[in-house]
Amino acid sequence: MTPARRLPRLVAGVAVPALLLAGCADVLPLAPPTRTTPAGHTVAAVPSVPEVKAGSAGTVTLKGFSAYERAALRIRNITCQGVQVGSGFAVAPRVIVTNRHVVDGAAVLQIETFDGSDRQVATAGVATFADLSVVRLAEDLPATLPLAAQNPKPGDRITVVGYPGGGELTTSQGRVLRYGADLVGESDEPMIVDDAPIEHGSSGSPLVDAAGQVVGVAYAGKPDGPYWAVPVELLRRLIDTPAELGPVTPCD
Repeated sequence: MTPARRLPRLVAGVAVPALLLAGCADVLPLAPPTRTTPAGHTVAAVPSVPEVKAGSAGTVTLKGFSAYERAALRIRNITCQGVQVGSGFAVAPRVIVTNRHVVDGAAVLQIETFDGSDRQVATAGVATFADLSVVRLAEDLPATLPLAAQNPKPGDRITVVGYPGGGELTTSQGRVLRYGADLVGESDEPMIVDDAPIEHGSSGSPLVDAAGQVVGVAYAGKPDGPYWAVPVELLRRLIDTPAELGPVTPCD
């Protein structure tokens, strides 16, 4: 397993015993758009990165960003109480996926691409059967990720790409360990349990398999692992059945 880079300043999340909700955070300034590899090397993001065909997980652009990194998004949720940070990813030019707890209570949602560009939100909805949200945008995104047809199997290698702490784009790697009960206890569906490290702000990050396809959506974990993700078959259910989408909890 390749450990994720540990941020020097961890943010506070929702207080649940031995649990982190990776999308919840205090108010944080956004870092300049950069990318940190597991080895700790940072490369400045450049808006003119050439297009790469989605799904080519092993392909890297001339500027050093893989296709799945280019599809990853930083999310800021401005609520009535403050600002929360999370992650997400594009599944279509104007459709992104994240977690329900990343967008709930939003007065304003801010979406930023890997190169620091902003995208305006048109609509957002959440699932009732899992910690998932589908957000539609008013403008196209630079890259998208395909969804796998089936859930991953225990032992499969995965890569997780997101913005822990609302900071730099970070990639971690690991394996699917097993399937287990929802760590938060809000869903009756079995969830992926894996060992690819995430931190606060990583909620909504895609789990990408060796073929460059999304197999899950990170949403929670214990402080030193393991970590939990929603399986792709539940995400497909949400995308294929718009009636499953409910309203986002309003800002209160």
